[in-house]
Amino acid sequence: MEPRLLSISSLTCAGLSEDIEMPRDKELIPSLWTRLQSRIPEISNSCGPAMGVVSRSGKLGCVRYAACIQVSSPKNVPDGLDIITVPGSDYAEFVHEGPVSDLFNTCDHIYRSWFPGSGLLPGDGPMVEVYPENFRSDVPNPQIRLLVSVKGRT
Repeated sequence: MEPRLLSISSLTCAGLSEDIEMPRDKELIPSLWTRLQSRIPEISNSCGPAMGVVSRSGKLGCVRYAACIQVSSPKNVPDGLDIITVPGSDYAEFVHEGPVSDLFNTCDHIYRSWFPGSGLLPGDGPMVEVYPENFRSDVPNPQIRLLVSVKGRT
């Protein structure tokens, strides 16, 4: 599994986020997506794909997971939705092949196997799951793109 290296500009998203202890509480993630799905019609300025954004949490032992959709501006985001910013940075883009239930295994492989041999370090930005248009979790091979923040060795 070799990634494509790329630089992206900052992205603004609207969605729902929660601190989650991984892997113990990973089953909480589908409920975030279900709640977001019912709110998507309220988001008038959506302009891109649905994304799962995994970033650092201020809560010990947790990550911050956001189920979100790209928007053109943080203005007019409906009440009760969070504004999530994916910072512009260098990323390694992987393609997850297989069921969504195996996504955690792909992420684990990236951090435990790919990074040590890559010559790169994890960057300060989040890991971003980019879902295909009209994504359905029951599709056997949905081709989810994973953007992992990277930086050179110091």
